[in-house]
Amino acid sequence: MTSSSNASLIASLNDVSTQFNRYFGIFIFLFGIVGNVLNTCILLQQLLRSNPCAWLFLVLSISNSIGILAGLTSRPLSTWSTDLTTTNQFLCKLRAFL
Repeated sequence: MTSSSNASLIASLNDVSTQFNRYFGIFIFLFGIVGNVLNTCILLQQLLRSNPCAWLFLVLSISNSIGILAGLTSRPLSTWSTDLTTTNQFLCKLRAFL
């Protein structure tokens, strides 16, 4: 393979990666938040509050929502050149921490 075909392959793979991050990240974000909100609403019912396993799933659902909001919000935005983690150091550190 020549260097021009290698460069073309790398450019097309970068484009596929950008498009994948842009649209699949939004899909995961929407369904993840909706699923975690539904889990939280169901697990907060009076009948399930006495079950320790339900409390564990409730806490995990809330922490998963926080993780999705912190980690996945900036991912699709970075493909449209609006990545807030490059301009705000606190958001960058918070995203890495969460």
